[in-house]
Amino acid sequence: MRNITIARQTAAKQALPGLKHSNNMAQEFEFEENQNNYGVLDYRNAHTLKRYRELCDERSKVDVKKYDCFFAFSDRQFAEGMKTIRPLREGEKLVSIGAGGYGTKDGVKRLYEFYDSIDDKIRSECNPQEVYVYEYNNHECCIDWDGDLNAIRIIASVWGDDVARTIHRKNGFYPIDRLFT
Repeated sequence: MRNITIARQTAAKQALPGLKHSNNMAQEFEFEENQNNYGVLDYRNAHTLKRYRELCDERSKVDVKKYDCFFAFSDRQFAEGMKTIRPLREGEKLVSIGAGGYGTKDGVKRLYEFYDSIDDKIRSECNPQEVYVYEYNNHECCIDWDGDLNAIRIIASVWGDDVARTIHRKNGFYPIDRLFT
């Protein structure tokens, strides 16, 4: 790989003391732009991406019904969704969580606690530079008019602004301070 960017594991250890490290992390994570593939980031020696994908799958495949929540995009789906949650108490109303999501107030709270627990696992088990590179490709940031906005927002929302500032970015059109304004 020419013009390789190396995200040093020692730097990641300093930035994230809670990150679990193993002896197989001796090889450094490397990535570079592939100009023959529209600027997609090619990488090697990723040590935490398998776990990151597992956690993302767990989050996206959650059975929201067990949290008394559902998604509906029509009246028929709404009526069907109401049958999948516990009966509402006298005077209780559903809460809208946006994007077609509805649930009981306590169910939505439990669902968000589940999502927070996934973020906690990602924070403690995954390397933010590896996650950034993965999400950069996943969101096609190499051809996005907003550069790496989607990828760096994920890093900032999971690890915080301080860690986001340590990320070696590609196509960073927006400074960290403007990400959430």
